[in-house]
Amino acid sequence: MLFLAPEVQLDVLKCLNFEQLFSLKQTNFYFRNLINKYEGGLARMEFFELSLIDTKTIDRQAVIVKLEPVVSEFVLSEHLREKWETALDKSTHLFLYPVEDGSECFAVQLKKKAFKSSYILKLPNIPKTIEEMVVIRFWLEQLFNCAFKEAEFGNVIFNSEMINLLFNNDKTMPKQFHVGKSTIQTKDEKFQDFLNFGLTRFAVYELFSFFDKSDIPEQYTDILFNIIINEGSKFPHVCLGVFKSSKLYDRIIEYITTSKDLSKMVPFITLFCHSFDVPKLPEKAENVKIDGDSTKYKIVNVYNPKVKFLLLNSGTRNFFFVYIEKKIEE
Repeated sequence: MLFLAPEVQLDVLKCLNFEQLFSLKQTNFYFRNLINKYEGGLARMEFFELSLIDTKTIDRQAVIVKLEPVVSEFVLSEHLREKWETALDKSTHLFLYPVEDGSECFAVQLKKKAFKSSYILKLPNIPKTIEEMVVIRFWLEQLFNCAFKEAEFGNVIFNSEMINLLFNNDKTMPKQFHVGKSTIQTKDEKFQDFLNFGLTRFAVYELFSFFDKSDIPEQYTDILFNIIINEGSKFPHVCLGVFKSSKLYDRIIEYITTSKDLSKMVPFITLFCHSFDVPKLPEKAENVKIDGDSTKYKIVNVYNPKVKFLLLNSGTRNFFFVYIEKKIEE
């Protein structure tokens, strides 16, 4: 393989799975450097789920990963060391969470398969030494280089300030978790922080879900609306809730009906709502089909008849959802 052209070597690497790549990296410095150079485009170690949990809820069958001193190519500069020491003096947290929840001890939970034993990383929430900062950085880098079918962050996330500090705003390495489906749950006081985390720290390949346990405040409607109409290249499907107002729904209906440019819009949208009446059918609704508490209909964009939206409203005033799917005719 050493005698092959660089582009051919890269093609060969793309055919290997994560375990094979890992073994090849151990053979010599050339392959290690080559794989590190193209790591972002090669196979990743796969897990079923990534989540953050309260240490009190760790299952007895879980495997606790030992946080031994790590060996890596990372070199801590004097400038960065000074930044880290300042963060240590300020007791900067690794995790971000509502204060009133009462817990400060969290762990990273990794599941290789559904319904199987978990692997637990007990990373220090408030690191006390430079060595602990190095360990945290090492394990975050490993997580960034993995792939997860699902990610569940219930009322606790990684602190983006700490991530930026650990990696010194390194532009060469995307500091994101690669996930099929991601779900974030939060409360009003941390809404903006949690939403920003979801938008910047996930590379999502199927579904991005964001829920506020105490109902999404109306003042965030503009932010969520802009995600829906502009982030189609980032999110294949967005699921949002829970809403006590039809404001976001109304804006979406108006937009898909009258907008002249729908190219950036998220193609699949789900909204969960409660405590207000199921929205009335829009004036432009076509092909209406009613089956019990479910109503299906279609909306055609007035400026481009080839762009159609299939919608489903299902449920009652107590709880219902709206599903919107964009279709483009050839």
